[in-house]
Amino acid sequence: MKKLIQLRIISLVIFFKLVAADSCFAQNSSLEFWPETDIWYRLNPKWRLSAFIPVTKYNESKYRDLNIYLQADYAWGKTKHFLHMGLVDGIRAQQIKAWMVRGGFMEGWSLGENSGEYTEDMLFAEIHRRTPLKHGILISSRIRTDFRWVGQDPTFSYRFRARVMIEKEYKAGQGTIVPYVNAEPYWDSRYSAFNRVRITGGAMLAWGPRFAYEGNLTYQYDDHYNTTNLFALNIILHVFFENTH
Repeated sequence: MKKLIQLRIISLVIFFKLVAADSCFAQNSSLEFWPETDIWYRLNPKWRLSAFIPVTKYNESKYRDLNIYLQADYAWGKTKHFLHMGLVDGIRAQQIKAWMVRGGFMEGWSLGENSGEYTEDMLFAEIHRRTPLKHGILISSRIRTDFRWVGQDPTFSYRFRARVMIEKEYKAGQGTIVPYVNAEPYWDSRYSAFNRVRITGGAMLAWGPRFAYEGNLTYQYDDHYNTTNLFALNIILHVFFENTH
């Protein structure tokens, strides 16, 4: 059964990569730069608070968007196979819990001379299922719902998102490196269809108890976006805090 699940996931990733490779030659494409700072505060082994601050930079213009996420996580449950590792979103090695739920909200707006062209308020909820496999490999599946109010005259819409991610931790001297790959289709109520898919591959490098650095490359296909084929470089600084009491 496990081999069948792995085969299906690998087939899914290969399929999306083939789609991305074929789309590279499309004229309707763009390149973006997404710098981001993520701040994490662990209250205890089950509860965690975090704030994400990403900026979208459109290289073909001076257009920039800023988004601020505030969210809370709760993790619980035992997995069939014990796995003690650091996750992409966690610098300290820990016993992997089978389930996690996350909820929060986001506010976004455009910056600079384009200020006001884009505004968004969003509430979101996620549930994660983590499945450790042999050889220290972790497969995570995530279901997420977004409730959105977009535009100066806000219009309500919602999205469903389903992501599958594979990651594995490697020791690198005093630090660790966690490479990963994930794929995520989006269903949007504005179009009543799956209009977007993202494929991301990258790694997080942790060195020391407080900071980690992450870089990834993302390909996005969206036939309702400004450009159908989007390629983005995402650089993230993770800052970790923990309640020591």
